[in-house]
Amino acid sequence: MMTFPRIAVLFLSMLSLVSCSEQQLEQTPVYRIQAGSDLKMFVTTDIHYLSKSLTDGGAAFQRDLALGDGKQLRYSEELMKAFTYDVQMQRPDITLISGDLTNNGEKQSHLDMAGHLAALENSTGTEVYVIPGNHDLLNPWAKGFKGPHIYKTDTINPKTFRKVYRPFGYDEALSRDSHSLSYLAAPSDKLWLLMLDTNMYRNNKSLRHPQLEGKLSSSTLKWIDKCGRLAREKGAAIVGVMHHNLLDHNELIQDGFTIQNNQKISNVLLRNGIHTVFSGHIHIQDISSAQQGSGRIYDIANSSLSVYPHQFGILNYSKASHALDFSTSPLDMELWAAANGAADPNLQHFKAYSDSSFGQLSSAGSYRRLTHNNTSLKYTEHQLQAMTDVIECLHKNYFAGTEVIDLDTITSSEGYQLWLKAPSSSQKSYVMQLANQRSKDNHHLHIPLP
Repeated sequence: MMTFPRIAVLFLSMLSLVSCSEQQLEQTPVYRIQAGSDLKMFVTTDIHYLSKSLTDGGAAFQRDLALGDGKQLRYSEELMKAFTYDVQMQRPDITLISGDLTNNGEKQSHLDMAGHLAALENSTGTEVYVIPGNHDLLNPWAKGFKGPHIYKTDTINPKTFRKVYRPFGYDEALSRDSHSLSYLAAPSDKLWLLMLDTNMYRNNKSLRHPQLEGKLSSSTLKWIDKCGRLAREKGAAIVGVMHHNLLDHNELIQDGFTIQNNQKISNVLLRNGIHTVFSGHIHIQDISSAQQGSGRIYDIANSSLSVYPHQFGILNYSKASHALDFSTSPLDMELWAAANGAADPNLQHFKAYSDSSFGQLSSAGSYRRLTHNNTSLKYTEHQLQAMTDVIECLHKNYFAGTEVIDLDTITSSEGYQLWLKAPSSSQKSYVMQLANQRSKDNHHLHIPLP
């Protein structure tokens, strides 16, 4: 039987281990990038990589693509190789990926993705930092495709995610949140990265689908305060990275995309000097900002790398001005295809191919929804086509984050006039909202740091 003194000794030893662990997580930073340097970062999201070993390109896979949301799963491998080629050409110091690294959290997709990221670091010298998205963990939709059949495949849990992606942020973490996969990284002396795990994946099995919504617990918010104090002591600014959106990016599409309790989270970030957050999840390019008290916070939602128009963000930090400058860049698949002798004409002319396939998918989905309600509306085939043409055009601009070209032509078209006269529906509201978006630049932003 254990005596009281031995219990006391064991208890004191445990306290000592906890204290030592805390010191290790908040040690003096060892910067990987030379002190006082300017920084260049690539920011991407929602890669939705599907391992080539999980599909034979057969009937089941083609059906899944036809009913999907535009992800170019057929070219997952090539998208990653083309992105690596862009990194090789432009040599950013840091590459950030804000979640949904895999299509549906397939274990093999994660393992293959980690291989791609290792090759990315080794061939370019960039430092990669990742966080999970809502599709990446404990996902009941993890599946493969063989001929006419879809089959279940293994997914991964948070512990395995941290193990697989150890070299891409977790090993270098200055501090880790004990309640999530969030961590603080310090790649340079002037700019640190708050990588936030906003996902709710514990109930995925009972829900039988990946949970769309995101949140940060009160414990994680307290940890953010701790990170903020540490950064202030070292004279560093912090940029936030998360999968879910901090701010609203669409009047109609908010539930499940904008993080829960976002105003409280914004206040916590601002009081810790964090004015800029990068997010994904919604698959569009959009910059939102909000005034909270005396501070303004920016949420830059980046396009999905796997979805038209396949673009990513570039963030430059200037030591002289102590400011951030954001811009976007298209993925140059054609350049990679030419350099590697790719024979597939879709890869040789990827911009045109992706534009066409995304447009066709958008039109087909709109057509299905319209014809579902056409019993009472009685649209002709010509009218249905005119209405779906309007959605296709608006949809492309919405995902790209660009102003609608020839808006007057669109709004005066037969299809748009039919939408104006159509009875109220969620689809009509969506069209009207896209056609009446306020003009703003979603591709450039200058942010002075505090």
